[in-house]
This record gives sequence, structure tokens and C-alpha cells, in this order.
Amino acid sequence: MGLSRPPVVSRVVYGTITLMSVLIVYAGWQQLRFRDVVGVIVGPVLAMFLSHLFAATLARQVELGRAVTGTERARIAQSESPFLLLAVPPVVFVGILTLLGSSLSASIRWLVVLGAASLGYWGWVAGRRSGMSGWRLVLAVAAGLIIGALVLALDVFLQPGQAVSGAG
Repeated sequence: MGLSRPPVVSRVVYGTITLMSVLIVYAGWQQLRFRDVVGVIVGPVLAMFLSHLFAATLARQVELGRAVTGTERARIAQSESPFLLLAVPPVVFVGILTLLGSSLSASIRWLVVLGAASLGYWGWVAGRRSGMSGWRLVLAVAAGLIIGALVLALDVFLQPGQAVSGAG
């Protein structure tokens, strides 16, 4: 059941869309080395983890009506820590493509396309877990793919350096 639990699906989809957006608008892939790309991928995931950690701690504090204890804070950190794993597949994917001779720019483009396609997969997971079949399941997959396509459309409208330079 692990990856298909609702909170995990939610976090993976949220993280995928956020990371795709960062990768789309980041300029200068040609000048980066692999370790720099790792930083560009891990940085936003770490920021999302910290935001979830902070938000969950504040929510728990409000829920309890008092400051959280160190033990409660550690429990929250432990429950949020799997979010950090979102950085692993993109880093591995870019690493494999780089080892196979792909440029970092091309690897990132493929990663963004893969991210968009994965949203269709998560639509399927959610549809299946909620008992959908037939056309309803097809529509759940299509919804994920449409969201992925919309995020990819950002690439067309927000080409790094081109949208800004075209305005002047």
C-alpha cells in the first residue's frame, strides 16, 4: 500500500509539479556540471520539506493549544522526512542519461517530460485506489496527463531568458 497512500500521492504530485516548474524556468543548464544540477533538484525538494515540517509543527501547536515538545517535533520530522526521497528519482534519471552521453540540458528536458507523464500514472493510481474502472479510470489518467501538459506549456511561454528579453 505504501506509495498509494493518499498523503504520499498528494506529496508526490505536489512535489513533481513544483520540481517541474523549477526545472522549466531555470536558465543556464549549459553552464552547469552534474553536481550543480543535483543542487537545483535537491534545493527545491529540501525547501518543500522544510515548509511541510514548519507547517505541520505550527498546525500541531495550534491543535494542542501549546508549544510542541522535542519528542513531538521529532515525530513530525520523521513523518515528513519521506518527502526528501522525491529528489532521488530525478537525480538518478539525470545521472543515468548523463552517463549515457546526454547533455544536461537534454536530460533535464526528458526529466520534465517524464514528470508530466508521471502525473498520468498518479491519476491512474488514485483512480484505481478509489475503485474507478473503464472510462472513469481513463478520465483520471487523462486529468493527470492534462495537468502535466499544462505544466509543460509553461516551457513554451516561459522560455528562460526569452520571455523577459522579448518584453524589452
